[in-house]
Amino acid sequence: MWSITGHTGQLDALNRALLSQKPAHAYVFSGPEQIGKGTVALEFAAALNCEADSKPCMECRPCRDTLANRHTDVEMIEPGSICDDSEHRDHADSRDLRICQIRRLERILTLSPYSGGRRVAIVDRADTLRTEAANAFLKTLEEPPDKTVIILLVEREENLPETVLSRCQKLTFRRVERNTIHEALVSRGATAEGAEQIAAVADGRIGWALRILDDRSILAERGVVLDTVQRLARGGRLERFRWAKEADSRAPGVRERFLRELGLWQLWWRDILTIASGGVEGIINVDRENELQEEGRLYSLAEVVAFLRALRQTREHLEANVDPQLALENLMLDLPRPKTAGARA
Repeated sequence: MWSITGHTGQLDALNRALLSQKPAHAYVFSGPEQIGKGTVALEFAAALNCEADSKPCMECRPCRDTLANRHTDVEMIEPGSICDDSEHRDHADSRDLRICQIRRLERILTLSPYSGGRRVAIVDRADTLRTEAANAFLKTLEEPPDKTVIILLVEREENLPETVLSRCQKLTFRRVERNTIHEALVSRGATAEGAEQIAAVADGRIGWALRILDDRSILAERGVVLDTVQRLARGGRLERFRWAKEADSRAPGVRERFLRELGLWQLWWRDILTIASGGVEGIINVDRENELQEEGRLYSLAEVVAFLRALRQTREHLEANVDPQLALENLMLDLPRPKTAGARA
């Protein structure tokens, strides 16, 4: 019994593969981050080795071991994970999947399943495969070992080489409807009012919404970021550059922090664009509608569209390992100033 909320069409396709006992040898699960595709991949891996008639049962040992990330035949790799080269020590800071990691995965896939079922590899952020790593992976995708299933998780499938994409069965995951997220939150103990707020600001990301039930600090962080968005818009160049300088830290997770923050910036400025265009329906940050109404009167449509484009490019630069402080300083130069006398030089 799947525990997944939403994604009915994708689950139907996977159920058909399970019933036929002939799953594809390789899949691409594509869609926005925190939308649930990773959870689907893990439960599909459990189902492929499940001992029950109705798969995944979530109760047999293979299911429990898979969901606990300890099944011997289910391999998880992502940027920063290990390889077989004992001299490599810098993977923890890597944002790309490297050829040494792919070679390790290929070696593991040649081994017969330990439990006699299927060997499953889940490759997270596969759209970060470097060219040489993707080329090295082609042979495995063309001639996969018997009883092997590979699942590539990607946010932007256009970043995957066509030679890789064409060898996989593609399932596209879309944002989950707000009402569906609301119902899922309430069924897990959230109040109706709390579920309404979370579902609204989740922007269809069911994984993000469910995480809030266990970690309320996510909402607190969002509040701080949105306050910063408005403060910097009204701030002078020195204040803006001081914020960008925070990315100069070499501490782990700095790049990830700013990627998360800029994701919230994008939602905020998309809402401003909606209101500046004369609408309110569909805004994400519904708890800040009054502030957004005010902000929507302070910028032209052209300014908002241009800054949204700059935000997207900056996130792409951060994902591509561009120096984060430089990327954010350039973004601050593109941040439009509101049409008020309060903006400082």
